[in-house]
Amino acid sequence: MSQPDAREEDLSLELVRRIQGGDRAAWERLYLRYHDPLLLAIRCRLGARLRARLQSEDVLQSVVKDALVDLARFEPRGPGSLSHYLHACVLNKIRAKAEYHGAQKRGGEAQLAPAALDELSGEEHEPTYFDEERFGRLERGVRLLPENLREVVVLRSLEGLSNREAAEVLGRTPEAVSKLYNRALARLATLVGPEERV
Repeated sequence: MSQPDAREEDLSLELVRRIQGGDRAAWERLYLRYHDPLLLAIRCRLGARLRARLQSEDVLQSVVKDALVDLARFEPRGPGSLSHYLHACVLNKIRAKAEYHGAQKRGGEAQLAPAALDELSGEEHEPTYFDEERFGRLERGVRLLPENLREVVVLRSLEGLSNREAAEVLGRTPEAVSKLYNRALARLATLVGPEERV
């Protein structure tokens, strides 16, 4: 899923300003703009075992509820900052849910490192969100990638990080991330077909 261009981002930021001014209709429009990309990110990050306990749409609704409160204080900090903020909300929500369910299973509290999210993977479940034809294929393709390729696709294509930003997360050089990302996209094209773009 390609990132919005500058004009699209300006429109999203204008919607944020209207939300901060109390315009509820602007919130609906912003929600519709980010629904599919955020839901796909949730599906790719959630892990099938945790997904068996949670509906992806419910996780998104919980993220949206938190984001609506926090958007009152949101200030853009450069290109892509709104998308980065929303994807950070998604990741934080998934970590919180994973910690909660992990602690429930063990009968105590537990801290979960980001890499541990992948350990929650298990048997595949069919996606249930409305754009199954497009996003279902993409999700399944991303989930079939090896972990290092899957992570770089999620960071670059879904979360919109630059090579430099993704390199900081992955502990690699920007050049290495660029090569890894190109390799991941080539592999993904063989899995879902060249007509699908992330």
